[in-house]
Amino acid sequence: MHKSNESYVYAFPTALRGDVLVALGVLPENPRIFGTFSVRVGGEVVTLPERIYHPKMATTDQLTPLQQELIHCLMTRHHDGFVRQEYLTRIIGSRHPWVCPFVVKLVGEYVVEILQVIHQNLGSLDSSMYRHFLEENPEFLAVTGQRIVSYWNCYYRGRRRSEYVGFQVLEYLKSLAASSIPQP
Repeated sequence: MHKSNESYVYAFPTALRGDVLVALGVLPENPRIFGTFSVRVGGEVVTLPERIYHPKMATTDQLTPLQQELIHCLMTRHHDGFVRQEYLTRIIGSRHPWVCPFVVKLVGEYVVEILQVIHQNLGSLDSSMYRHFLEENPEFLAVTGQRIVSYWNCYYRGRRRSEYVGFQVLEYLKSLAASSIPQP
């Protein structure tokens, strides 16, 4: 594994450490590292990259399906929006809880085509898994909402808020989070 990829070990729960190390062995050196963010997954803090600058992965055929999914998650943090979108389509229906932060982080980004992929696949999200993730990370959901407002204001203000796909996905996520709050 290239030294520049060592921090990616912390993007996943420790129970996956062996598979993560194998998966990271196929990644080329990362020429640039650009920030991180932390969330909780299953009670454990994980730290994901904001952006990665690897060349697009050519093949991961030598990896197990689980190890491939780990790489696919990391590639959703790629600097190229087309690459993020491609790898999002590979993980969107996953039933692994550690996929949630990779998907939810994309909700707070400006690429409307990525938001459309998420919106079109809301029915394939494991609602209880995402609900649990959002319960653990209310600040992350709040910041995601703030980012949606900012990007709408900057790039899509010509559309009504109700028509902007980012707000539609955000409302779905908020409804999941709210459904776990006991009603008086």
